[in-house]
Amino acid sequence: MIEYGRSIRWFNDYTAEVEFSKSTNFDFMQIWYVKGEILLDKVLSPKELHILKSNFPVMIHAVYDIDDYDTYTDKLIRILNFLGHNEVIIHPVCESQNVNKDTIYTIADKIHKTNLLLNQNNIKLYIENNSVIDKINYKPEDLKIVFDKNPDVELLLDVAHIDDYVHLEKIIDVKYPTCLHIADKRFNVLHEHLPLGKGELDFNLIFKKYLHEFDGKIIFEVVDTDELILNSKRTIELILNNNNQNHLR
Repeated sequence: MIEYGRSIRWFNDYTAEVEFSKSTNFDFMQIWYVKGEILLDKVLSPKELHILKSNFPVMIHAVYDIDDYDTYTDKLIRILNFLGHNEVIIHPVCESQNVNKDTIYTIADKIHKTNLLLNQNNIKLYIENNSVIDKINYKPEDLKIVFDKNPDVELLLDVAHIDDYVHLEKIIDVKYPTCLHIADKRFNVLHEHLPLGKGELDFNLIFKKYLHEFDGKIIFEVVDTDELILNSKRTIELILNNNNQNHLR
């Protein structure tokens, strides 16, 4: 079953973000966790208590540099357990060290150790693919190393991180995603997340040819105006509804 989420506008009032998500039929919100902290500008610590009291589902998106797995995972698990979560996203990056041929193996090992801890707490892990600017966990062969080491970890496919549709197809050949980040992009720009319709991605093609079997979570990484967020959601809903109707014929 498709579930629709959206990346929270961390700079806004949290209560207003919750009300917007409720009123527009989002199922959950994505909240970032960076360097051991939940990113919510206008919420006092402990932020997880405020999230819990707001009584609206969220999913944690943890951005992890190489040293962060060992440093911040215990706190992350405490937060996830406090919120009653059984899923988490980790977005691997490598900003603090130079990337070499062994780096991806180091990341695969760190993901493995982290996943063991998460499994002990009945928490499912999603790993996100990177764009070309990150240089690691971006190529399909890198993703294969990660998922060969971690076969029970799920792929979160960020569609806006692809170079082209061949790149997309090769990623899916490594592992079919169960969660998506959705935003638009222009192919001549290395990294951007635009509202749908503002870039060059053909989402009709993507869902008809490459992701026609997708049935999972869709998270819109569009942190613009209300209308642009809703237009992006309506675009994907229309495509998926049309695909379902065609499939039933």
